[in-house]
Amino acid sequence: MSKKKTRATVPFAALTHVGNVRALNEDSLLALPPLYAVADGLGGHQSGEVASALAIEALRDHAPKNPDPIALARAVQTANQAVISGIAKGTGREGMGTTMTAVMVQNGRAVFAQVGDSRAYLLRSRSLTQVTEDHSVVAEMMRAGHLTADEARRHPQRSVITRALGSDPNLSVDTFDITVLRGDRLLLCSDGLTTMVEDSHIQEILASSLDPNHAAEKLIQAALDAGGVDNISVIIIDITEEAGANVAALKVAKKKRPRSKLWLWALLWLALVAAVGVGVYYATMSYVEGRAYISVSEAVGIGAERTIYISRGLPGHILNHNLTFETAATRVDFSLLAPEFQAKLLLTPTYPNFTDATSDLITMVQRSPLYFESAELLLQEGIFETAAGGGQPNLPRESDQTREFDQSDQPDLETLP
Repeated sequence: MSKKKTRATVPFAALTHVGNVRALNEDSLLALPPLYAVADGLGGHQSGEVASALAIEALRDHAPKNPDPIALARAVQTANQAVISGIAKGTGREGMGTTMTAVMVQNGRAVFAQVGDSRAYLLRSRSLTQVTEDHSVVAEMMRAGHLTADEARRHPQRSVITRALGSDPNLSVDTFDITVLRGDRLLLCSDGLTTMVEDSHIQEILASSLDPNHAAEKLIQAALDAGGVDNISVIIIDITEEAGANVAALKVAKKKRPRSKLWLWALLWLALVAAVGVGVYYATMSYVEGRAYISVSEAVGIGAERTIYISRGLPGHILNHNLTFETAATRVDFSLLAPEFQAKLLLTPTYPNFTDATSDLITMVQRSPLYFESAELLLQEGIFETAAGGGQPNLPRESDQTREFDQSDQPDLETLP
């Protein structure tokens, strides 16, 4: 008589707490193995709890049955549409939104989908690693080298996120695909934990508490003891021997693989790379030329004015080629822009084209309180510095001002966005 094979269970814990300050818990959790997710509602009185609940419900109904990064990202995009539809139908309120960090764990594989500043961590051999990347102003500034981790924790704009469900119909979702092993532990959490408790303390708690429920309770208590100014949500997933990757089986399979085919595939791959290399280069440069970015000149001396430029191309170089094709200086006063727009421009944001970059800068001017009195006059006269003949923005070629500006003011990029 054959025995029916049963699916191995994965030990996990999912807990949420309103915190010490908030009157309402706007976080929502999902724990339906192999799918887990944390959603941190945004907007406070503007129905953040509605946004997170709508997103979790849509994710649950549209997630794939097995780990698949493309399908999971598509499910998160469906959740985004659910929040946008909720606003249109009056289920929530204008301005509501939510973060989303989701993972599917099965057969030694963990696939993550990420939007916002909720996080996913991996604990392996008592060492904690952040898997996801925050979509926030301070995180962008840290990646650009403008802030340290300690400065980011105290920064006044530490709660400003740059990507969330409910704000953009064409939302971009980050995905991560990793191998998990027996003994690994995964953590999903809202920023109510990470803004209160340092990573080193989170690592200590996860490594010292064998029971996932006990570990989750200790993490929430640590956040409460540190102030608990926000809602706190955690999901802990332990990788068991059955769920983890079968390392021994992988080694056996590797030994049985015919060696002769390895070098044959290597030769075919090298031939393919050599055949398409030139085409890829020209296609890349064509793509870059259609893009645009906004940059700000360095301030020389106290009180010195900073010029805002809009350039066609991308900042930096690739294979010793300058990626900036044309640059136009604007008449926008950097000091009159709102602080959040100043922070954004210091990160040298990129855009699909020159028109989008120009439109975004105009929007910043219109939404900056210090510019209210002079914004209309500036827009009537035009935001660009004009050439001697008048009328058109000054767009120097790469051979003169552009190359000098790029080399002095722009960092090199190792990869394209």
